[in-house]
Amino acid sequence: MTLRYRLAILMLAALVPPLAITAYNTLRWQYFLERESREEALAAARLVAAELAQIVEGSRQLMIAMGRHPAVPDNEPECVAYFKSVIAGLPTYREAAVIDPDGKFICSTIPIPATLDVRDRLYFDGPLKTGELTIGTLVQGRVTRSSSIHIAMPFRKDDGIGRGVIVLILNPERVAQDLSSRPWRTNHRVTVMDREGSLVFTIPQSGEQDARAIAKAVFPEARRSAGGVTQATDASGRSQIVGFASLSEAPSGLLTAVSIDRDIALSEIRDTAWRSIWWALIAIVLAVAGTVWVANELIRRPLKEIVAVANRRERGETDVEFPRLDPRSDLGQLSSALARMSDSINALLEQKTFLLRELQHRVMNSLNLLSSVLDLQRRHTADPDARDQLARARDRVISIGSVYRQLYQADHAGRVEFSEFLKKLCEDSQNAYGGYRHRIEVDAAPLQISGSKAVALAVLTHELITNVLKHAYAADETGPIFVKLRKAVNGSHELRFSDRGKGLPLDFDPAKSKSLGFKVILGTARQLGGSVEIVRLEKGTEFLITLPPNIED
Repeated sequence: MTLRYRLAILMLAALVPPLAITAYNTLRWQYFLERESREEALAAARLVAAELAQIVEGSRQLMIAMGRHPAVPDNEPECVAYFKSVIAGLPTYREAAVIDPDGKFICSTIPIPATLDVRDRLYFDGPLKTGELTIGTLVQGRVTRSSSIHIAMPFRKDDGIGRGVIVLILNPERVAQDLSSRPWRTNHRVTVMDREGSLVFTIPQSGEQDARAIAKAVFPEARRSAGGVTQATDASGRSQIVGFASLSEAPSGLLTAVSIDRDIALSEIRDTAWRSIWWALIAIVLAVAGTVWVANELIRRPLKEIVAVANRRERGETDVEFPRLDPRSDLGQLSSALARMSDSINALLEQKTFLLRELQHRVMNSLNLLSSVLDLQRRHTADPDARDQLARARDRVISIGSVYRQLYQADHAGRVEFSEFLKKLCEDSQNAYGGYRHRIEVDAAPLQISGSKAVALAVLTHELITNVLKHAYAADETGPIFVKLRKAVNGSHELRFSDRGKGLPLDFDPAKSKSLGFKVILGTARQLGGSVEIVRLEKGTEFLITLPPNIED
């Protein structure tokens, strides 16, 4: 992972806590706003209940005053005229009447058929049974054909004898009109229900289907509760926060509810939350982009320059200088430290190279001296076998010396291009042992190896070439010698020595051979991690030396 991405992740990690705090505050504000809306809905429902309570209480006082008139109920014409004069200035009421204990109207502001019997109506039966004011249910008038709410109470004269009930017929539309003039909030819907859950009226008057759906959802809970807040859905499926006043708190027989559209109530905090989220995302993008830019300009680019110089110095360009940065900064101190370290390493490498070349020179001289001593000893030895062994030893020393000469002449110490060295080694061997009688053909692919491995391969090559030159062909026979160095498909390296001579005896086993040369070949191959295989050709023999892929390490 690159540095700028690490810094971007670090920036994201730094922004997570503020984002979490923003999300937490948004949720808390949503909770507080919803709680406030619930409290507001309940307070509004109780306010509507209080308004209706005043209307009902005013109706009670009005009915008491009307019942005290002397003409009520015995002088029906005067009673009717009096009732009409009273409600004429009160548009809240449709009609007024007195009903005798038999359910017959005896004083009414509108003509009532004599056959009309209202003993089955709650507004008549309730006051007689309870002796208290009773609010009836929403009914369709059998005479007026209008939706009405009857408010009734027992009617007694000064003698205390019950004379029936006195009734005021409430106009729900007018009540709704009067209540709608109050300063209700635009997101409030007022719903008034009777004791059976029927919709009496709603404010605003549009959206009656929504009001009926809310009333149907709220009424069962409102009947059992002393008042509270619940959630319901309107006819459109929108969630509503509904506060309601129970029957015990509202005027007996009426239930009030105020609903607030939840989406509208929480729209402000949701808009604020979305704005916060978008601004947070913009801030994250800008912060990450800024971090990437700053990291690229102030950190990544100087680091790339430092790494590029380090790589060039690693390749041997020791004259390249590290970038000069502000020495007070961390990168400036890093660049200066790397420059000093690189200079120290170069100095040590130069010293090491000098010492190694001096060592190689001394080893090469010592090997030349040793080969001369062996050759001198060979000349003064009379035993032919001993002379041959001393000659073989001298040749091995010469081959090792050739390797050190290549190392000494190389541009950099410790590494050898073995393919070139192999060609040189074969050329020297041909001149030294075969003259022009045996032609050595070399086909070698490039192979860079260390000096120590080059020495081992040189000894192995010398032994194989010497073996071919001395034993592959008869004394008076000439023939080619083929040397190939190739990289195999599996990554290993194959070094092949082949001839077109008489071949090895059928019973020859190199592992059981007492020849020092074969022991050197097998031991050297094992030392390099390789193997030796003898391939019998139709004419001649091939020695296959397989070297592992890591020979170049």
